[in-house]
Amino acid sequence: MALTDNEIIDINLEGIKKQRFRINGDPDAIIELNLSDFGIVERLEQGLEKLEDEMTKIADISSDDEDLSAKMKEADTRMREVIDFIFDYPVSAVCAKGGTMYDPKDGKFRYEIIIDGLTKLYQNNINDEFKKFQTRIKKHTDKYVNNSTTVPSKKKGKQNK
Repeated sequence: MALTDNEIIDINLEGIKKQRFRINGDPDAIIELNLSDFGIVERLEQGLEKLEDEMTKIADISSDDEDLSAKMKEADTRMREVIDFIFDYPVSAVCAKGGTMYDPKDGKFRYEIIIDGLTKLYQNNINDEFKKFQTRIKKHTDKYVNNSTTVPSKKKGKQNK
C-alpha cells in the first residue's frame, strides 16, 4: 500500500549538510564537505597510517624496476582512495588534477597539502560551533549561577558561645 502525502511528515534537517568549496578559484573545482563531521578524526587517524604505508612502499620501489610506472600509478590510486575516505567525498579528483598524491611542493607532498588545507576548515568550524554552543548554554545557565563575588555579611547581634 502506497503512502499518501497526508501520511508523510517532512522534517527539515538542512543545518546538517555539506558546504561547497571552490579550489584555487577554479569554477570547475568544487568539493562538498560536512565541517561538523566529527567522524573525520577517526578517519584521519586511520588514513594517515595508510598514507604513510604507501609512502614507504613508494620509497622501496627501485628506479630500475620493470613495473615502476605501474607501481607508482597503483600507489597514487590507493592514496587517492584514502584521501577520499578521510573527507568522505571524492576530493582527490578535484584537488589533485594533473598530478599525483606524492608530488612534492615546498617540502610537502600533495596529499599533505590537501589534508592540511582541508582539516583547517574543520578545525575553524568546530571552534566556531563550540563558541556558539557555550554562548547558548551560558544564556540558559546564567540565571542559576551566582555571579556575586562578595561574601554575605554576618548579622550583628547574636553571637555563638
